[in-house]
Formats: sequence, structure tokens, C-alpha cells
Amino acid sequence: MDRRTDIADAALTLVARDGMRALTHRAIDSALGYPAGSTSYYFRTKSDLLAAVAAHLVELSRASFVSIAVSESDVATVVAQYLHDALTHRLVELEARYALMLDPAVAQDVRAVLARSLFSLERARVLFDDPEHGDGLVSLCEGLVADVVFGRRISNDVAALRFPIAVYLEGVEVKSRVPGQNG
Repeated sequence: MDRRTDIADAALTLVARDGMRALTHRAIDSALGYPAGSTSYYFRTKSDLLAAVAAHLVELSRASFVSIAVSESDVATVVAQYLHDALTHRLVELEARYALMLDPAVAQDVRAVLARSLFSLERARVLFDDPEHGDGLVSLCEGLVADVVFGRRISNDVAALRFPIAVYLEGVEVKSRVPGQNG
């Protein structure tokens, strides 16, 4: 990994563990064992750092989705596996995302990127003839994630996540191809 990626990962961990107030250039330098001023060299301001963290979350989410979509063609299963991966292997990212999205000190443009970091409305809309159905799928998935993160839904196994997604997809006409797959 390069230093920018290391810094973004450390920022995610700090925010998830200790909240937005703990996110300082000095705290990241300390967490990574970098010399003082290293984080400031790469990201001059906290706003620059937050923009990098948001962009990093988008990259991580897309990479996760693509790696799952390559091996599976059933849309409900792909989405459920993606959610399961996020809720089991990427929980720090989700916790940091929520903390940053809810903090009024985070600029609106960064919060907008964070809002799109887990699910791509554009790709979801590709599944349907009516874009509102793609919006609905994203809202459903956001709700499923929030239910698990905030403790309302206990089970985050693939089958439990797949059920409401499959029910939704059965209620609307879905195209046969998963967004992000080649071909």
C-alpha cells in the first residue's frame, strides 16, 4: 500500500473507534508510527483528508462488489453477499461512514460522496427499466445495513439478507445482468 491509502485506512479506524473528534493529522501519524507532519504532507487540511477518506470508501466498496459480482449472476445473491461482506469484513468502514455522514462538521460535498460510497444509484438503476426501482433497491439495502449496524436485525447471514432483496426484485422487473459484470 502507499502512504495515502495507509492514511485513509487509519482515518477510518480512528473515526470508527473514537469518532470524528479523534480524527487529527497528529493522531493518524501516531497510529501509523509516521514522523510528525507526515499526514499533513499528503493532506494539508482536514477537509482534504476527509475527501480522501470518502473517495477511499468508494474504492473499497466498488472493489468488494466487483469481486463478488464476478463469481455470481443472481442479482439478489450478489447484493446479499456484498452486504454480508460489508457487515462482517468491513464493519469498521460502515461505522466510520455513519459517523462521518452524521457529523455536521463534515462538508456537504463529502457527505454526498459518503452517501454514495456503499451503493451506486447509477448501477442499481441499470437493473431496471424504471430508475425509481433502482432507488428503491438502494434504500432497501441501506436499511438492511443500518438494521444490522444499529442492532435492530440480529442476523447478517447471506440467506437472511437475500430474502427481502429477492422479494423486492420479484416485485419489480429486473434485468438479467448484474451491474459491474462484463459482457
